[in-house]
Amino acid sequence: MTVFKTILKILNRLKGMLILYTIVLLLITVLNQTNKDNVTNFEETKPSILVINKDKENTISEGLEKYIKSHSKSVNVDISDQDAVNDAIFYRDVNYVIYIPKNFGEDILEWKSPRVEYKSSGDQYSSYSEMLVEKYIKLALIYKDYYKNDELISKINETINIDSQIELKTNLDTSKLSSATKYFNFLNYAFLAGCVYCISMILASLKEKNVSKRTIISSFDLKKYNRVVLLALFVVVFAMWLLYMILSFIIFGDLMLTLNGVAFMINSFIYAICALTIGFFIGNITQNKNAIGGIVNVVALGSSFLCGCFVPFEYMPDYVVKLAHIFPTYYFVSNNELIRNMEIFDFINVKQLGINIFIIIVYSLIFVVLTNFISKKKRVLL
Repeated sequence: MTVFKTILKILNRLKGMLILYTIVLLLITVLNQTNKDNVTNFEETKPSILVINKDKENTISEGLEKYIKSHSKSVNVDISDQDAVNDAIFYRDVNYVIYIPKNFGEDILEWKSPRVEYKSSGDQYSSYSEMLVEKYIKLALIYKDYYKNDELISKINETINIDSQIELKTNLDTSKLSSATKYFNFLNYAFLAGCVYCISMILASLKEKNVSKRTIISSFDLKKYNRVVLLALFVVVFAMWLLYMILSFIIFGDLMLTLNGVAFMINSFIYAICALTIGFFIGNITQNKNAIGGIVNVVALGSSFLCGCFVPFEYMPDYVVKLAHIFPTYYFVSNNELIRNMEIFDFINVKQLGINIFIIIVYSLIFVVLTNFISKKKRVLL
């Protein structure tokens, strides 16, 4: 009980930081609240696509160029100046550039695979732009043996512009789920910045010379002491997690009683355990309290920005998303996104959730092993 009381006293001195991170979490959640009505209708959002057609004399190539331009915003860029095109992509004046090569139309008529080149600004419109080109090429290949020249283009346009009526039915409260997903994504920052900071600072305080000497000369068994410290810190993390779950019930109400809400809570609890092991790891690397603050901020902000907490994955370049895979936060956020869109909790849907949770647990075990290794090394040096 003495150790537990000591930890609570240290935590009491750090309560200001916990309150601050909790307020930040709530403010971010409120600012990112979506419309309260569920989304029931959609309309096409046109990206800015620049078409550079090197096969202008062919009707198929001209038809493709007109089709792409009808589904995109007009862009005033000098296509003869490659530097101007590159600048437009860099400054995101253009989302996508499509290069139609010479002999594009003839290659389609001869069953060759025409190679269309692309340049992207790295945003969410990449797949959409490529889909427009692929759809047009496939229709051209289907109709080329039955229609020629203007008739071919007319038939392609007739087919490609057919409107389909789609009715979406769902039992999910998409507005609340979207807000809850953002809340739990931002919870990553609260866990890493708040929990990890407190755990690391508690460990640093317990390892101060005066405290450490009293522990060594006492009759308290060292292994038992370590187990008590671990249990006490687990209770601290659990209390923080419980506080955030109570807040989620206050904000989102009945949603937290659904399977989606339960899944959010389980996913966040597993991640809270991972945050505990990260705190143990950092607390064993250094006992410098000033350094701990810097390390925690780098870890919390870095992982939050890279792993989709502050910026959705679809807005990130591919290389950033690939880099994010090395952080446990990526799998936590990925699960939150899966839960948001999950209406049926069958084996197929739950399988990926389980895989991501397993990966987070593996990361936790890795941090435990690394912490034990560092602790043993330090004992040898002492």
